[in-house]
Order: sequence, then C-alpha cells, then structure tokens
Amino acid sequence: MNCKICSALFQEFLEKSLCEELISEVDSHLKKCGQCRSSMHTYSLTIVLSSRADPPCCVPAEKMDELKKILMERFCTKKTA
Repeated sequence: MNCKICSALFQEFLEKSLCEELISEVDSHLKKCGQCRSSMHTYSLTIVLSSRADPPCCVPAEKMDELKKILMERFCTKKTA
C-alpha cells in the first residue's frame, strides 16, 4: 500500500465498504504514515463540511465506480500460489 492508493480509498474505508483485505491494508498504512493519517482527518472533515454545501461537490459517479472496480479487482481477489 502506498499513499496514492491509500488516499484513493479514504471514502470507502470510512464507509466500511471495502473488502477485509483492503481495510486491513489501509488501516496498517494509516498506522505507519503520519501524512496519510493527517490527510484522512482532513478528508473526514471535508466530508462533513461539504455535505452542508449546496450543491455537494463530488467526483462524477461513473469515474468513482470505475476506480472502485479497478481497485477491488486488484486488491480483493484471492491470491493463488
């Protein structure tokens, strides 16, 4: 897990919508990386504040769905030996 991938998974991590393997990977990375912990905190606050905005700001749903699919395929498949 690197910072770029970790930050791409913040929303799903907070929603607990990732597979167990990815939750563990993100959690482990956050424990080791102060920069990502700070970014996660900022991201969490941004969600709260942006929910009060009208209209809410967000990435187009199609792009998020595409990214989620790629990440789930890459990280949540069973590894065979």
